[in-house]
Amino acid sequence: MDLKDVTKNQHFVPQVEQRLNAINPLAKEENQKIYSFSLDDRESYAINLDSEKGFKISNTLSLNDIFSFDVLEKEAARYNFESLFHQYEASIKTNTDSLISKLPTAGADIKSEILNIFLSKFLNFVRNPYSIKKVLNTFPKLRNVHPTDPVHYKNFERVLNGRKPQQAYLCKQLEVTEEEYADWLSVIFLLLTPLEKGQPNFLEQVVKGLYESPDSFIMVLIYTYDDKTCLLSDRGYSIPLPENEHMAWDFNLYSHGFIRYVFGNLDLLAPATAPKELLEKFKACPKSIDVHNIVNDLNALEQYNKHVVYQCNKNVFNSSSECYGL
Repeated sequence: MDLKDVTKNQHFVPQVEQRLNAINPLAKEENQKIYSFSLDDRESYAINLDSEKGFKISNTLSLNDIFSFDVLEKEAARYNFESLFHQYEASIKTNTDSLISKLPTAGADIKSEILNIFLSKFLNFVRNPYSIKKVLNTFPKLRNVHPTDPVHYKNFERVLNGRKPQQAYLCKQLEVTEEEYADWLSVIFLLLTPLEKGQPNFLEQVVKGLYESPDSFIMVLIYTYDDKTCLLSDRGYSIPLPENEHMAWDFNLYSHGFIRYVFGNLDLLAPATAPKELLEKFKACPKSIDVHNIVNDLNALEQYNKHVVYQCNKNVFNSSSECYGL
């Protein structure tokens, strides 16, 4: 597995997702722009437009060598995760466009799109430099794991010990220790590398486990809007519900829609009077996903945009200079 790549300007929110929120989506890709807003006051949801002209997507939500784990001295190349990310980025627009086109058709089969979009969005959480501490807390057991395959172990050694001249600067900027940064890179490697032949990587196993857990009830809510626009967070996600009750994620889908995944705890959702045998029987049934498309729910959009602003690191993005509900 060759992870050598020349890319220095590395996006942590993929360009393809930003382009789904572009100011000028019909322009050539190199000319597409997006509006950026800086957080002014988190508690009052106050944000300020950074430029009336917007910013080029090719240079937005990226950091130089953020994913480079071995920067070569004599060649314009480095070892990074760009090729591992690409396999998921390549399908984002296809799955998003397919999902949106199928929504008006009652009973349309959208299981594949729903799963693949979540996989790509969950990866965005893992690769987001503003979520390093949360990622390490989510996968604590991976901090002491290493691959046994010689080829993978050689790459893993590069992740741990490769030349990283950018490390000190990035750690200061991101307010993490160099150990946390190195651990984060190793977690990304272990999640995305297919360590066993014929088996999915650990990231896909984690997502599969979420979807197949007998203890959860899965609901997907797709909110779409004819005129209003949805914000995109510099973190790539927001949390709409208290994390101690159920697991829920909100993701920007495109400029006029967002998608909410809720993994409800059946033990908490079941009535206190429900017989245990009935609950266990329900858990044993084949897993299904309850999907709803809600159109032009402005109250939901206002709450979504406020959550994005409150939970962002420093910036939010939009295809419009007007942000609904703020």
